[in-house]
Order: sequence, then structure tokens, then C-alpha cells
Amino acid sequence: MLRKRRTFVFGVLFSAGLLRLAAFAHEGHGKSEVGPYDLDTPRQVSPETAAHIGLKTAEVDFGPVEDVLPLSGIVRAAPDRHWAVATRTPGKVLSVRVQVGDRVKEGDLLIEIDSPELARNIYEVRKLEADYQKLLVDIARAEGRVKQLQVEIENSQAAAGLAEAELQRSEDAGANAVPLNVLGERRAAALKARGEAKLKAVDLEIANKEAEALKNQAVALRLSRDALVAIANVEPAQKGSVSRPADDQTINLVRLLAPADGVVIARSARSGHWAAPGETLLEIADYSVVQVEGELPESLIARVVSRSSDKVRIRIAADELFLGEGRVKFISPVLDEVKRTAHVLIEAPNSAGTLRGGMYADLVIVLREAKTAVVVPASAVIQDGPVHFVFTKNGDVYQKQDITPGLSNDQFVEVLAGLAPGDVVVSQGAYSLTQLRPKAASVASAAAPGGAASPK
Repeated sequence: MLRKRRTFVFGVLFSAGLLRLAAFAHEGHGKSEVGPYDLDTPRQVSPETAAHIGLKTAEVDFGPVEDVLPLSGIVRAAPDRHWAVATRTPGKVLSVRVQVGDRVKEGDLLIEIDSPELARNIYEVRKLEADYQKLLVDIARAEGRVKQLQVEIENSQAAAGLAEAELQRSEDAGANAVPLNVLGERRAAALKARGEAKLKAVDLEIANKEAEALKNQAVALRLSRDALVAIANVEPAQKGSVSRPADDQTINLVRLLAPADGVVIARSARSGHWAAPGETLLEIADYSVVQVEGELPESLIARVVSRSSDKVRIRIAADELFLGEGRVKFISPVLDEVKRTAHVLIEAPNSAGTLRGGMYADLVIVLREAKTAVVVPASAVIQDGPVHFVFTKNGDVYQKQDITPGLSNDQFVEVLAGLAPGDVVVSQGAYSLTQLRPKAASVASAAAPGGAASPK
């Protein structure tokens, strides 16, 4: 019994619903309106309705037309404008001077680290530097000895020449003029002078070799010093503590400086943290120039490669009024084997910072620019299957007008037939017009001879 009662109630409710649906279906088919899908019927729109649906118009005019290719991409920081700040030597973080979001200038102090290993490394470098300086003194002393021997050789050779000349005069005078003992003494003096000159020459040769050896040793020591500075991981900010130590300069303090102008986008360092060599403590990026990464389908690569323009327009969902420009920087020579796409990079200026890392962007690659043609805003054209049409305005009456489109981009559509310069078309709210049911008055005026909204 209960089941029959439920069935009866359901039937009554269902019948009532059908009656209400039928009544709703015929609602609005009075004398003032015609069928809702009659697009060819002119539409008379009041100023209030036009304002409500955001109706805007534009005059048809001549303008340039571009052949474009739409893509999508993701905004990234340019690799050469993204820096990781890390320490070369381990140590305890004493202070971090910046926070995420802070803007920094090149050379600004970012982090201070207490590093005993750096102190030991600088000590070794300074010790080697002291040995090098001492060796330079030894080289100077050796070069002075060489010069001294050169002077002594000249004097010895001159003395030997005089002694030999005296001996020659004595021998020429004969044994009767010079006693034999004197002649013997003069021969001995000449031999001694010549021997001393030869010994000085030997000493000079040895001194030259010693000086040359010291110079080679100094070169090797200097190279060792430079190598130790490199392998000791001395930070650029601490290079002065190696060659020009100051009494009040702490050699165990690592001072990490900003590598370039930018903004701090990540921070993992904190006071008391033990920093390991190579560990990224801060990340700094410069977003004044960004790159947008997209994927180019294999079938479209040839069109982009053979393009005559490098211009790319960029739009983002976060700001509908933003219109940026970039250029194609790189098209990968290697395809993704699964997606069958080539990686493409777009470089774009971003001085206002509107483009942010990770943001999705709509890209329009301009392949070529065509000659001046009759154009209408792209938002004015509606496609219904194979048919393209616009709404033209005449007073407060709007009439559907079929067109033959040509080239199109994200801004304009070329009109090959259907419109002429000077015509006024709906540039915003055209789709809303298709949803409005035309008034009977506008139908009558369109059917009357000389109606104000006769179709083209």
C-alpha cells in the first residue's frame, strides 16, 4: 500500500514538472521577440543593455597583418642571471645580512662565516709568501755578486795585461839590462795576474748559475704560492689578507659578497649553521630579463626556423592588460622522443617585474608581416562552423555580416571580403549579441523598404 502511494505521489510531481517545463519553453515567445537562434535577424540594443554586456565598437580600417604561431610557455630566470652563493671553506655562520625579497647590489656583504680552516690556509699561504720574498732577497744578493765579479775580472785582466807588458819589455831589453832574478819575478807576477783573472771568470760563471737557479726557484715558489691560494679556497674578499695583512684583520672570517645586482629568492643560511664547502646558502636572481620556455611541435619547426621576424608577443593570465615582447633565442636541435617537440627559449625584457618565475604565459611568435590590408580586431570575429561573421552597427541596430577572413594573429584578422574601411563593427561583446533574442520591432524595420538595418 505504501509503495503504491509513493508511486502515485512521484507521478503527480513528474507531471507537474513537465507542465512547468512546457510553460518555461514557451516563455518569451510573445509579440516582442522572435526565435533565439535567428542570427541573421538584426538586433536592436538599448544603451542600458549595451552597457550591461560591455558592448564596444571599432571602425574597420587598414592595418598590417602578421602570420603568427601561438604557443604556451613558462617564465624562468635566465641562467646567466641566477646565482648561488656558497662558501669555499667550511665554517660556522655568524650572521646573515639579507632576507628573501631583499634587493642587493654587486659587492654587498651577505654572510659572515667563522672558518678555522680558512685561517690555517691563509697561514700556509703567508708562510710561502714569506719564503718567496726571502728568495727574492737572495736573488738580489746573487745578482750583486755577479756584478762585483764582473768588475773584479776586468781589474784582474787589466793587471795581468800590465804585468805581461812589463815582462815583455824586460825580455826585449836583454839579460844584460835586467837581472835574471827581476825577470823571474816579473814572469811570476804576470802568471799570477793571469791566473787570478781566470779564477775570477770561473767565480763569475758559478755566480751566474747560482743566480739563475735562485730565479728558477723563485718562479717555482711563486707558482706554488698561487696554486696554494687557489686550492686553499681563499674567498675573493679575503685575497687582501694574503698579500697585505693588517693587524686588525681577522683571517678566519669569510665574507660572502653579492656577485651581481638582483633580488634574494631563497635563503637556507641561518646564524649558528655549519656551512659545508659548496653548500648553497643564498640564491640571487635578476629578473630584469627573463626567458620563457616553450615546446614547439615537430610539424611547426620548419615554419619557425624559416621565419622572417624574431618578434614574440607575450601575455599572461595574471594581467590581461599586459602585453610584453621578446625574441626567439634558441630552438633545440634535439626533439623530445615522447612529446615530439623541440624546446624553444624566448628572451624577454622585464624591467617592471610583471613576469615572475614559474608563471604561465601565452606566446605568439610572429613568422612574417604581410602588407597593409583591411583588418578588424580579432575579438570582433565569431566562427560558426565554416562561417566567419561580425556584427556591424547602424544606429542602435546590429546586423550579422559574413566575412571572408585571410591572415590572422592574436590582435587582428584580415578581411578579404564582406567589409570595407569605415564600417563600424562590434569589437567587444559580439558573442553576447548572439545570445540576445531580436525584438519584433527590429524585424519589422529590417523587412520594411529602406529599413535602417538591411544586411550587406
